[in-house]
Order: sequence, then C-alpha cells, then structure tokens
Amino acid sequence: MSFSIRLALALSTCLAALAGCAPPGVTPSATQAPSAAGAAPEIVDDRQLLVLTAGAPAPLIARAEALGYVLQRTDALAGIDETLISLRIPAGRTIPQAIAEIEALEPGVTAGANHAFRLQQAAAASPGTGRDFAGAMIGWPAAGCAAARQVGLIDAGIGAQSGLLASGAVQQRRFRASEAPPATDHGTLMAELLIGEGRLSRGRLLSADVVDPDRGAGDVAGVDAILRAVDWMAQSGVDLVNVSLAGPYNKLIDRGLGKAASEGMVLVAAAGNSGPASPPRYPAALPFVLAVTAVDRDAEVYPMAVHGSYLDLAAPGVDIVVRSGGRMRILSGTSAAAPYVTAAIAADPALGQGVPVAAVRRHLARAATDLGPRGKDDIFGAGLVHAPAGCRS
Repeated sequence: MSFSIRLALALSTCLAALAGCAPPGVTPSATQAPSAAGAAPEIVDDRQLLVLTAGAPAPLIARAEALGYVLQRTDALAGIDETLISLRIPAGRTIPQAIAEIEALEPGVTAGANHAFRLQQAAAASPGTGRDFAGAMIGWPAAGCAAARQVGLIDAGIGAQSGLLASGAVQQRRFRASEAPPATDHGTLMAELLIGEGRLSRGRLLSADVVDPDRGAGDVAGVDAILRAVDWMAQSGVDLVNVSLAGPYNKLIDRGLGKAASEGMVLVAAAGNSGPASPPRYPAALPFVLAVTAVDRDAEVYPMAVHGSYLDLAAPGVDIVVRSGGRMRILSGTSAAAPYVTAAIAADPALGQGVPVAAVRRHLARAATDLGPRGKDDIFGAGLVHAPAGCRS
C-alpha cells in the first residue's frame, strides 16, 4: 500500500480533537496520549490549521481563502526550505476534514493540528533530598568538558536571574506570542545543565523560547513555535539541539524536524513522563531523533518514564541537583536526562559537525553501559551514556 493511501487511512480514523496524530501504518490509539477526563488538552487551538509547503505559498493561500479559510500568519522557514501557513478553519469543519481539504489543493502539502507539547519535568523536590551524583555516574569531571560545537535549546525561556544571559554565552529569541516572562524556570534549569558551572566549558547556547503561558491549552509549546525555532537553529548553523518537550505524533513536526535532520541536525529529546504504559511521545519517538530516558543514582529507571523500542539512551534524571541564581534546585524527569546526552555529544570531537545522527547513535551506544536486559531494550535503550573518553573524570 502506498504512503499516501496509508496516510489517508490514518487520517480518516483520527479523532476530530486529535487530528493528524497517527503516523502512517500506526493506529491512532498507539500514538495518542490518554484522553481520560481531566487530561491536559493535546491541541493548542482546535480552530487552527497549520500547513507546510515547499512551493510558492500564494496560490495555495488563495485557494484556501476561496474555501472560507482565513489566513492568520505566514512564515518563510528558509533554514528547512519550507513555508509555514496558519489558517483559521471555517465553521462547520472538523480538523480532519480541513486537513483532507487543504492537502487536496496541491501535491506535496502537509496540513495538521497545532498540537500542544509539554515540558517533561516533575515537581521539584526539596533541596535536602538531592545528592550531586550525576557527574560521577557518567564520568563527567567536576571542572566540566570543553564544547566542540554550539548547542541549541528549544524550551521555555532562560530567566535573567540565572546569570547565563548576562554571561554572553547565550543568544535567546522568543518564538511565542506572549511577551510575558516565562512562567516556569524549566528552560533556565536545562541551560544550567548544558552550559552552567561544571558543564560545557566555553560552550555557546542558542535558546529558543517556545513555551507560552498564555496559550489556550496552558503552559505549552505549539507546533508553530517549535518549527520556527528549528528553522532559526538551522539558519544559525546550529546542528545539535536539545528538546525537553513531549507531545503526540504530529506530521508537521515529523516533516519539519525530518528536513533539519536530513541536513545534519542532531536532535536529542526527552522520552516523556507519561508512564511505562503510555503510547510513544514525540519528537523523541521519531526515527531521526535521539530519545533519552531517566535513571536514578542506582541506575533504576524513573518510574514515570515512557518505555518503548525507540529509546536510545539513559542518563541521570532523578533528584538531579541544579544550581542557578544562587539557589539549589532538585528536579526529576526525562527532561533532566536529555541534557547529559546532548552535552556528551557536544564535548566529543569525534561527533563534530557533519556526523549524521545514525553514526552518533552507534557511537554513543558502543560507549554506553548496558542496563536491564542484555542489549538494547524498551526501558533503558542501549544503556547509560558516558562522558567522552577525552574528558572523563
């Protein structure tokens, strides 16, 4: 069966509220988060349709407007050779109907919902419960390791209280609509784990602030903000990006991040904190993304970590000590684990620019300590990541 036929079948079975959520060949139930009463909404705006096209956007927009769609915004994403179009869906149409209608207008067009992607950090523990074990566990020296390349961070914004913005080591851009300060310090803590004291020395960080406290689904990042952030990274020459966000399958994320990966961008993502029985979470579950789960000081998996065959590596991610702005924070979750893998790649001269993600995956897997069942498994991936040989303590 052709890709287009399988995609059409997948779309036809999607629930209206979660349209565009199932990759070809996978039923929606295998890619959607639980929809129990009280569950967080998985769509930012159920009257918004996002569209990617590599062609000239004007004819497509004109055809869409003739059908009653209202143009909200157009972004030229030159770094990934795409145009992102945001449309208001006419009354009386569901998202699956809108997807089918717009994709039928021109070949090569991808349309989908603006899904909500959430930060993968649990509530912080009290400072007295943490012990700084992570560096010793993976052989990371206390003085840090020199970065061999720039790193990107797609997350909440970095707060001024950390001192990182004033250090000159960070360039930050906002990709969310709200001008309000970040409602969470998640981005600040992820940045500290990447380039803070004892982490990547001489490291430069591009920080994309994508988490919007004012969006309808809550403190989330939309697909539109993530795609614009990835494009900025690509245009800036950053080819190693940490994404501690997770959400449902979205084919625009698949297409946009896939384009970036095909041009050499290595994406490292948190596996997700929805629990062992959860369906896959994205972008971690995409085949061109490195998926990271979290373990504690005893190398036991974080209880709320998602399991799956797509997991690549494990890293410290339970009761992790982070110092920021003169305070000590303790955090847990697959969010906290991902930066250890990103930093290990950034510090390894053998994994410099131009090394494809498949080669990065093999290199890290060979150096990892096997955990759990022998060989790669659905709980720990290939095992515990280690600092590069040249900078181990």
